[in-house]
Amino acid sequence: MRPKTTQSFQAGKASSSKNQDDLIMETNNSSIVSKRSVERLYFPREQHFFRYFVKKPARRSPLINRGYWLRMKAVDFSCQQFLETSTMTQKVIINLGCGYDPLPWQCLSRYPNHVKNVIFVDVDYPDLMARKRDIVVQTTELNAMLTDVELPVTGNIFLRSNEYLQIGCDLRDLVSLKETLASALDIESCFVLFVAEVSITYMDAIYSNDLIKWASTIPTARFCLLEQLIPEGKDHPFAKTMIDHFEKLNTPLRAVEQYPNSEAQRLRFETLGWPSISVKNLWQLWNSPKFLATEERRLLDHIEPFDEWEEFALFGLHYFLLVADTSDFLPVSEMDEPKLTDNPSDNERVAIELPITPEIPQRLEVSFSENPKGYGCRRFAAGLPLKTAEYSRPNFGNLAGMGPKTRTDTCDVFGNSLNPKIDVPIYPYSSLPQPSRMCHTITDLGEFGALLVGGRMSPDKALADCWLYHKWVNVWERINDLPQPLYRHRVVNLGDGYALLNTGRTDSQVISDIYLVWCRRFGWKRCHLDGDQIPRPTFGGTFSVLGEGVPPSSLKHKFGILAGGISDDGLLQQDVWEWELSSITTERPVLRFRRLLNIPASDQLLVARFGASTISHQGETYIIGGIIKDRILGASDEVSVLIHTLSSLYVVKSTLNIPKLITQPLLIGTTVVSAGSSILIMGGSAVCFSFGTFWNKGCFTLFSKKDDVLATSGSYHQVPETWCYMQTFQFHTEINRVTSPSSSSPIHRDVPRTQITSPDEFLNVLSAGTPVVIGGLNIGDCVEKWTADYLKDKVGTDREVVVHEGTSTHLDFKLKNFAYKTKTFGEFIKSVESGGKYYMRALSTESAKDTPTQLATDFPALAPDFVLPKELEYIIQNLHSSPLRISGPVIMWLHYDVMANVLCQIHGQKRLLLFPPSDIMHLGFEPGSSSSSINVFEKDQIAGLHGTHPHEALLQEGDVLFLPSLWLHTAFPTSGMSVAVNMFFRNLERGYAAGRDVYGNRDLAAYERGRQDVNKIVKSFEGFSTDVRSFYLQRLAAELQQKLPE
Repeated sequence: MRPKTTQSFQAGKASSSKNQDDLIMETNNSSIVSKRSVERLYFPREQHFFRYFVKKPARRSPLINRGYWLRMKAVDFSCQQFLETSTMTQKVIINLGCGYDPLPWQCLSRYPNHVKNVIFVDVDYPDLMARKRDIVVQTTELNAMLTDVELPVTGNIFLRSNEYLQIGCDLRDLVSLKETLASALDIESCFVLFVAEVSITYMDAIYSNDLIKWASTIPTARFCLLEQLIPEGKDHPFAKTMIDHFEKLNTPLRAVEQYPNSEAQRLRFETLGWPSISVKNLWQLWNSPKFLATEERRLLDHIEPFDEWEEFALFGLHYFLLVADTSDFLPVSEMDEPKLTDNPSDNERVAIELPITPEIPQRLEVSFSENPKGYGCRRFAAGLPLKTAEYSRPNFGNLAGMGPKTRTDTCDVFGNSLNPKIDVPIYPYSSLPQPSRMCHTITDLGEFGALLVGGRMSPDKALADCWLYHKWVNVWERINDLPQPLYRHRVVNLGDGYALLNTGRTDSQVISDIYLVWCRRFGWKRCHLDGDQIPRPTFGGTFSVLGEGVPPSSLKHKFGILAGGISDDGLLQQDVWEWELSSITTERPVLRFRRLLNIPASDQLLVARFGASTISHQGETYIIGGIIKDRILGASDEVSVLIHTLSSLYVVKSTLNIPKLITQPLLIGTTVVSAGSSILIMGGSAVCFSFGTFWNKGCFTLFSKKDDVLATSGSYHQVPETWCYMQTFQFHTEINRVTSPSSSSPIHRDVPRTQITSPDEFLNVLSAGTPVVIGGLNIGDCVEKWTADYLKDKVGTDREVVVHEGTSTHLDFKLKNFAYKTKTFGEFIKSVESGGKYYMRALSTESAKDTPTQLATDFPALAPDFVLPKELEYIIQNLHSSPLRISGPVIMWLHYDVMANVLCQIHGQKRLLLFPPSDIMHLGFEPGSSSSSINVFEKDQIAGLHGTHPHEALLQEGDVLFLPSLWLHTAFPTSGMSVAVNMFFRNLERGYAAGRDVYGNRDLAAYERGRQDVNKIVKSFEGFSTDVRSFYLQRLAAELQQKLPE
């Protein structure tokens, strides 16, 4: 019968240990399924061996696949180095706690020229090794690679061949292990590599240390140890999740309790007799060119879509590879420190160290507000400023991102916990197409709105759509799409409605190399990259602007910092660049880069991050969270303040003072905003490899201690503002209407809908300057009363009215394809009801040519039924006219009104198409004309509208459409007769043309004078040749174009 342990060890072994040993063996089963997943995907051209040990294969997630690939690569790298080392002695590779790992067969297959004098030894629990032996014996593909196979009946050797030895032995029984090895090998004269991949970590340190110490006594030996570590201690969220996972399995990680970090492991091996030691975490190895070739990293992106970089780095930072040698030879060299150039070129700027200023907090206090259970959990979302009843103190939303199960289409709202009276809107925020996105950006442009850009659904499904959110009216406006889909990019506020976007990913394999400037007038403009030095394209890096939000008009140039980010070779870049943007308000912005040199290595490391949040707070740039090269960020340096002037760069670390009762935040995937005197951190989470997912279960408020005390008299103590979860809003997905997905037709964007409850809220609508459908207003009994019969009764069937009688459905004001007819009101209504092509815009009964119409004056019997609510009192105070409109099935010609107006739909439904003023040059408006002949409802004409931005509104009875000044629009009834009241009002303080303006569409006086001046200029060139006139008039036109306001 086989002895499992020596008598001395068995006597000291606790009876409960057998159960735990079984649990430890179970970890092998999970591990080999993951390794089999890697084998199938990452090694398609190699012979597969895990397949024989895994009955039910399963494809793991990209994160687990890549993590296990890195583990397998690290062990293989050590074995390859060992096998390729030239020596005359017998080589032995002993896999301690091998499980079902087929390391011997992999080496025999991969390195046939280096295994001729090598013996592989597998050691693990006897029960496990018995099962492994049976699989080897029963599998021809495995035993055919071995020669002279023997199956001893007794003893700890389960299988013996010329190349391979199987030993069933508890590693805690060192006496038995040494005796068994001595019976099979002259180990003292061999060059031995001990491999322990996540095996001896489950042993009490007294046993594992004895094993390591004994191994060091072998004259020529090497030890390869790969297992977990906790570089920031057991309270770090990843470490806590990992430790809890193994404790739940009743397989605690004994080694990390005593040797938590790389330095502790180094000292451990030194103490136990190993003179030469190299230890690196796996994230360091990933970045080491001596470990992994650039092309090998690139090829990984072709295997499966991958975008879990922060989580991959956290995994790598919590595992290490230690290689110890009894000689001076080490296969893994120390990591090189960044080398700084002493002689910067003209395109490189030397960073000057600055003293730490007292205004920069070197410690930040942390407060925590727990979310209600099941709420507020998301990562890779984006912050959104939201209105409150107190306009000066906004709430903040955390929009979209990845939720606990999938991408979410909701928005968590966080408010100031010390201001419970601040109202939160009870109505849903307006609809946003494809809200289930992550890795997008939202940039607060102040009064110009919040700019949402791109994002992704999956690593290969990036989004190009962009939106502008107007918080005061709670509406989303679809704006220009990006020239290419993008995620993991950065956008900074340049001020005055301008934004700068840097590079990001277009899919899982391609990184964009373009920089873009956005403004409402031009949309997205590509920057011209000037100079000899241009940074490598990266994604997810640090990107900031000096003086964020300061209008470009106050500076000829804008400056900022670009650093870090991951490049196409999968490496986190370490260069720090200063960028300079000029010609911002032109069609061709110019972007120039200078590499910053002589930055202290520690500062360079903290600036060159990936996945960090970069915000402007109280005049300084804060870099929060993310990952850096080689090492983990902790409470002492996760928050850094970047001091950047036009001649210097300095980094101040702001240590987080986290109270003991607060769980340490995981600053991965968080949303960070500047919130008054504090910094608000929302969301945040990471998949902690195969151990589970950690979620920040509340929001964190960071504040400086100096903000805590307002006065020194003791009579007044200011409690810093803290933030808390308030509610979650659901977004409703809308589908864009496109004429043909393959055509160049413009996308019809819906005019957003909103509600208002006060005159001030309408002023916000007016200030936003975009069309809005306002619902829920009380406009009187007209909505119920104004049927055809009621109108005839109140107006009188015999009253004569002037109407448009069309010859086609589309009325064309320029071609006059209609006639003005005088009809009795009764005849007119009857014709409209029967489908006649008629349209009436009421005229003044006093003087149709000179006086604007007013409903109260021209239709006194109807006027009492129509009421403009108090929310629209600004219109009453600035009213120009209020025409009654009644229409049959005709399309009103495309036109614009100089005066702003609201269209109150009373009876029937109506469809409107609207275009922003910037589209006028695409829509056939001749100089001096406020009307166009283009029928934008006809399909054959829509395709010719490339470059326009149509907005569509579907008005129901009771809806009120706000039409800003100069927005081009046309309308068509969709349900028989349409009845509406149009209220025109003056919203400009000056500039209206003097004299008559019956219809509210007379152009501004400045435009009318300008046209007269143009005629004078053209006339002044009479008498010159055509070439001369054309030459100078084109130059004048170009000069006028250059002077256009932004």
